[in-house]
Amino acid sequence: MDATSKRDWGMFAAGIALVIVGFVCLWAPGLTLLSVAAIVGAMFLVVGVFDVYAYARYRKSMSLSGWLVAYALCDIVLGVMFLANPVIAAEVVPWVAGAFMAAYGVFQIFAAVRLRTAISWGWLIASGVLSVLCGICFFVWPGSFAIFLGFFLMMRGVTLAVYGATPQAELGGDTTAHHVA
Repeated sequence: MDATSKRDWGMFAAGIALVIVGFVCLWAPGLTLLSVAAIVGAMFLVVGVFDVYAYARYRKSMSLSGWLVAYALCDIVLGVMFLANPVIAAEVVPWVAGAFMAAYGVFQIFAAVRLRTAISWGWLIASGVLSVLCGICFFVWPGSFAIFLGFFLMMRGVTLAVYGATPQAELGGDTTAHHVA
């Protein structure tokens, strides 16, 4: 089986985990930001490690972009920051996460435009737009962080799960954007 017909089950599993965490954030928005910082920190760390692994494993066979590594490092740095200092993270997390999500959404939108002839590119652009909107909302209404975070995590999780479960050949042969997503 060549690399283009394989599915990325690690990415799929990380996506499902993010969807579950997103539902928890929506279901119980009264959770303290301390708890949210710890949960999200762990998930950012796990997703970042999976992205580094995917890049190391598939970079040559799939001509992966260096953006995957940049995004993975952002995930890992945020994860470590959230876990190492949850009290400080709880105070500043809406603004830090807002900047990250807005930038992340812009990357997704550019990737979607690049993949406009590939299957599922509409989902990628919708996810990017929602990420930008969530980032802006974190700055405007930091008290509603858990609700917006829940929506972002669900979008990110579904995006990872869809692209992880889709054979690489169906992604148009260029798999750069599904790792940026």
